[in-house]
Amino acid sequence: MGPSGQPVRPETRVLVVDADARSLETLAVALLDSGFAVRTAASATEALAEARKRPPSLILSDIAMPGMDGFQLCAAFRGDPGLGNVPVVLLAGGQNDPRLRERGATAGASDYLTKPIDLPRLVQVIRGLSA
Repeated sequence: MGPSGQPVRPETRVLVVDADARSLETLAVALLDSGFAVRTAASATEALAEARKRPPSLILSDIAMPGMDGFQLCAAFRGDPGLGNVPVVLLAGGQNDPRLRERGATAGASDYLTKPIDLPRLVQVIRGLSA
């Protein structure tokens, strides 16, 4: 039990991945303000290394990144024995293209959202997937 007598919920650890520093910071601050523990990575390679050090509760990744994109990152997580069950939410820059959604589902994404991010919806998705 916590100090208020309420059951203590396990900390939800979100790993945010985005090559755009401004987007990464904006999203990280919004999630911190929403009560999540947040770590960030500026590339898919950095995200994999960070997640292997301490597996997150959920990965939130932009799809448009140089080198390994969000779809490839999602597939890499799915293929990793220690991270394969971690939910991955892919973010697309305003591209609500059904083909991108399908590609995300094929890569193993748990959900797909478009930017600009609706924070209450994102919080709902994170809580639902990390429960």
